[in-house]
Amino acid sequence: MGETLLEVRGLSKRYDGFRALKKVDLSLQTGHVKGIMGPNGAGKSTLLRLLAGELEVTSGSVVFAGRAVRELSVDRTSNLGISYMPQRPSVFPALTVEENVRGAAQTSLILNRTEDEPSVKTLLDLVGLGKRARVRAVELPFGEKRLLDLAMALATKPRLLLADEPTAGVDRGSAETILGLLRDLSSPDSRGDFGLEGLIFTEHDREVLFEFPDEIGFLHAGELIVEDVPEQVKRHELVRNYLADQRNFEDFKGDGGKDA
Repeated sequence: MGETLLEVRGLSKRYDGFRALKKVDLSLQTGHVKGIMGPNGAGKSTLLRLLAGELEVTSGSVVFAGRAVRELSVDRTSNLGISYMPQRPSVFPALTVEENVRGAAQTSLILNRTEDEPSVKTLLDLVGLGKRARVRAVELPFGEKRLLDLAMALATKPRLLLADEPTAGVDRGSAETILGLLRDLSSPDSRGDFGLEGLIFTEHDREVLFEFPDEIGFLHAGELIVEDVPEQVKRHELVRNYLADQRNFEDFKGDGGKDA
């Protein structure tokens, strides 16, 4: 087992009396991938945003690479090596693809002027947007916007990437590209310039959830119910019920949404 990259203890988030996250404990070892699953409203996005510094922690501790990061801003956590890919595209529509990526890199103080052009080009080629560099982001289809989101998150050269439903709503080709990149970049055998030491992602797709990560955490009503290897998580009663409900909903949609 590798060293502990991220250690979270008693992490809670409260909004005006509503507790969105309740004393969550989790850890991530260097070189590992963790999937976070659960129903809508379970607290998955809240968890990632707290880890990224986008939300203020109500209580609990977050230690990344041996350093407490609970009170740090997004910019500070980014400079320490944590990057966040939000659930919805967060690109600047009026800027070109390369301007979006360069802005993300320079904001986090990762690239200087001499490194800028080659690093941006390498990253755009990596995510398959090299030929779209001069296109304005507003003109990209949704799948390419998500690839641009990923490129912007990687532009900070993070050690840990937090990806919130990275393939939700995208076409199959873009989804396969995104998942392939995340697999490659988080593999110990494929570090490269933008290789990751750890990845935490949320997802609803069962195939992705149970085939990709080393461990899975299941959130329900703000509580981390179980955290284990995929085969063990599958056996938990609440997880089985969640997956059954998901399957029934997909079957319902497949019937055109008509009552039986």
